[in-house]
Amino acid sequence: MEFKLNEYHHNISDKDLLNDVARVAKALNKANLTKVEYTQNGQYGVETICRRFGSWLKVLKLCKLESNQFQLAAASSSHLYTSISNLFLLDDIIRVSKILGKESFSSREYNDLAKYSSSTVFKRFKSWNDALDKAGLQPYKQISEKRIETVSLLEEIERMWITLGRQPTVSDIKNGYSKYALNTFSRRFGGWRNALEAFVVWINDEQNDIQAMESKTDQSVEDDPLIPKKDLVPQDTPLSIIKHKTKRDINLRLRFLVMKRDNFKCCVCGASPAKDSEVELHVDHIIPWSKGGETVIGNLQTLCSKCNLGKSDLIE
Repeated sequence: MEFKLNEYHHNISDKDLLNDVARVAKALNKANLTKVEYTQNGQYGVETICRRFGSWLKVLKLCKLESNQFQLAAASSSHLYTSISNLFLLDDIIRVSKILGKESFSSREYNDLAKYSSSTVFKRFKSWNDALDKAGLQPYKQISEKRIETVSLLEEIERMWITLGRQPTVSDIKNGYSKYALNTFSRRFGGWRNALEAFVVWINDEQNDIQAMESKTDQSVEDDPLIPKKDLVPQDTPLSIIKHKTKRDINLRLRFLVMKRDNFKCCVCGASPAKDSEVELHVDHIIPWSKGGETVIGNLQTLCSKCNLGKSDLIE
């Protein structure tokens, strides 16, 4: 199994972009679609689409979708749009702060609970931290680029990919899904696309290392006679008697490989965070570790939190 990037968006046709916007609107059963909603559920970057067609309002029109009053007002810079005062925006930031129980948070966290879009906040204030400061909150601190190791940036791409259930985009970074700024990736790798390409090389090398290790130590669940099987481990066997050849914990690298193999979907119900941001995916032992199952790719599967909770230590 080799990982490949999505097709570069410059090669995506106008029709494909519009079809994806229409697909998301249909999936959400909405006659109107906001940028935030598309970013959370779409296949392409919302900024890429806006650059292609000139504006989000025009995209909605071409997809035969409705535009709400604020989208129309924003496009014309009318009084309706500007009537959303800075005080209202700051009050909403404070409200979200109380809900989160935090004095500092990212614009992405704000978008999840906000009445208004963080893009509106960015237009009114110098920066997100400027808005936080004027709301009487603490600035949102990102780690200094000079102290960030390349592997940490690659692991952050991996974390975003797992959380989103799809390849992360520039829009995801701008909307606060990453703890590192887009410029940090760009300066280190020469651009976001180059960062993704470096990640693919890195994760594929990791996969090859894992496969080589399993082959060398003969840890395959199917082939290794020393790994306990369902019918060889009595139900009441004490855990201390079972001899494991692997650790119980599933590291982030192996977790990503399993989820990628399963297309970032629950193997039981098919739920995916790419379609529903509320879905949380776990990696589960098919044969439970407590019953003798090993922590190897062949004995791991992707489950959503609900299905994983229902499975518990049962052997299917």
